[in-house]
Amino acid sequence: MRLLLPALVMLMTGSACADRVPEQFRTGMQALTEGNYAEAYCLWKPLADRGYAEAQYHLGWLYANGNGLAVDIERAVAYWKAAAQQGHADAQFAIALAYTTGEGMKKDLDVAVSWYLKAARTGHQDAREILLRLNGDRSVHLLEKHPELAREDWFGWRAEVSGERINVRDGPGTNHKVVATLEQGTGVRVVGTNGDWYMVVLPSTKRDAAVKVAWIYRTLLSRNKG
Repeated sequence: MRLLLPALVMLMTGSACADRVPEQFRTGMQALTEGNYAEAYCLWKPLADRGYAEAQYHLGWLYANGNGLAVDIERAVAYWKAAAQQGHADAQFAIALAYTTGEGMKKDLDVAVSWYLKAARTGHQDAREILLRLNGDRSVHLLEKHPELAREDWFGWRAEVSGERINVRDGPGTNHKVVATLEQGTGVRVVGTNGDWYMVVLPSTKRDAAVKVAWIYRTLLSRNKG
């Protein structure tokens, strides 16, 4: 968890500057930047007890990093869950990271994925990027467990075939079977990566609307702008 502190600071400074943030919370942020963790805790704890999600989220990090407190991942996750239940995307992402690393708690990738999904659907870009990487790992079986992902527009990015006529395969490598051929300019959506190969959702047809995925070598695609 300590390795995540630089990212945490950026999240803190980005989320704590909105006008709606209580002055008490701002004062706690100032105390944190000055290394006064005990003061930050004392300012945030009453806000967290009253259900203020930002305070709950940041208290979680005090416990996760051991800033002025004994490291307590379970208590950190409890605070993050309280914030996550209010739709706090950074808290949802923090929970996912905790279950991914398994530091101070039981590692559980399935639970982690469920929290990455919550964060991603709330708009968390890092969660979306991690889901793309996980989807490229065929041992995770992400789309098998969550087939609805292939239809969600936020999952992945748009690209088009740049080669004149290319083969797409059922796995990331030329040793895998060719399952379709696509013409230059055909639009696809990239939903996973594995080395130099991209997993894509193939275009559907009127005769076959089922979601189908295949693999294309990365140099044969060009990313759509915008």
